This record gives sequence, C-alpha cells and structure tokens, in this order.
Amino acid sequence: DINPIPEPVVKKYLVKEYYENNPTNPIRVIEWNDEFTQISHITTDSNTYYQLDYSFEYFGNDSMQVVLSKPENSWVLVLFTKYICHFDDKGRISFIDYYFNSNYQSSEKYNYDLSGRLISVVDEKHNVGTRFVWNGDNVSETYSISSGELTNSFDNFSDYIHPHYTLPYLLPDCNSYNFWHLTEPLWKNWYNYTPDMHYDYDSEGYVICSYRINDQGEMYAITKYEYSN
Repeated sequence: DINPIPEPVVKKYLVKEYYENNPTNPIRVIEWNDEFTQISHITTDSNTYYQLDYSFEYFGNDSMQVVLSKPENSWVLVLFTKYICHFDDKGRISFIDYYFNSNYQSSEKYNYDLSGRLISVVDEKHNVGTRFVWNGDNVSETYSISSGELTNSFDNFSDYIHPHYTLPYLLPDCNSYNFWHLTEPLWKNWYNYTPDMHYDYDSEGYVICSYRINDQGEMYAITKYEYSN
C-alpha cells in the first residue's frame, strides 16, 4: 500500500459486518442514534441459531445498561443477562457491574493511563482480567492479569482505519461461543492477522474488506464492513 490516506479523515461509524458469501446473516449489525453519539442496539450472527441481541439504555452521563436477549430457537449460552457500565467524569467506562436474571454477579474496573488510553480491565475480587500495552494509537500486546502471561500480540499495522476505531467503548459480549468482545476500539489502524491477510479501503482510508489468499492465489474468507456518517 503506497497511497497515503487523505487528511483529515472523515469520521465514519461501523453499521454492518458480514461475510461476502453470506450477507443475510451479518456478523454484526450496529444501530446508532441520529448523531452517532450512542449505540442503541447490536445484533450478532443475525438469522442464525447463534443470534444474540444487545439493547442499550442510557441514564444521562452517569451510566449505560446493556440487556442481552435471544430468539427462542437460539443456541447461545450467555454468561450474564445484563450489565451496567458506570462512567467517570470524562465519559469513559469506570467499572461494569454484571447481572444474571437481576442478581448481581461481579464487577470489572477499567483503568486508564495519563493519555486516556485503556490499560487494564480487572475483576479485582477474583484477580482476573486483561492488561493492554499500547504502541501509539494501537494495542500491540495483551496480558493475563492473573498469570502475567502474554495472551495476544498485534503488529504489521497499516495507515488505514480499523472498522472498530470509532466505536465508543470496549464492551464484553458475554457470549460463551463467540467474540472476545462485542466492540473492540483497541486499534486506530488495521493490522494483518496472518501473512496471507489482505484488505481494501475506501477513499477516506477506512478498511471496507478483508480477505485471505490461499496457495493458489485465490481470495477466500472475505469479510465486508459497511459504514455511515
């Protein structure tokens, strides 16, 4: 990729993520308010046995509740049925309380560095969670709080914008089958997961397609990303 992205970058917001060969069952569908300041609803694995819905309710600047629900025929097993995000005076998540059928289960604390970057999410009572190491605007490593061991590393960052960059919060999915997180604004720039990973981008520099190439030079595992602004 030799063409620089234009400046300034137009702010866009992810609304749909899906596999090219299966557009009727999107991986994620994100609904926003008119100003794109708040997410109102997210559906994952739409129209499948693994569909899970997340409904958002906001309580001023103090907190946000996320309620999980699923179709009757869904096979998903959820770890919690709702959680409440409590915000600090800068509008960031300070801590999350988790509930199952209205019964409190546990809490996680969100910790930030002096630059406002999220550096850990910790269940202090049980000494579990994740520590994040940043390289500029991108998380480059994650570590287990309990063991101290490296759990993930990320490199080969491009100049192009990751689809989750403009999502407002790092949110858990509470899904025993699926994502690491529901939303992951941990990277400004797209990174290559494997040497055979490639991507396309739009005129504003946002990644709109990721795919792999097999040994025969054929494209496969094509994921599309749609935005609104």
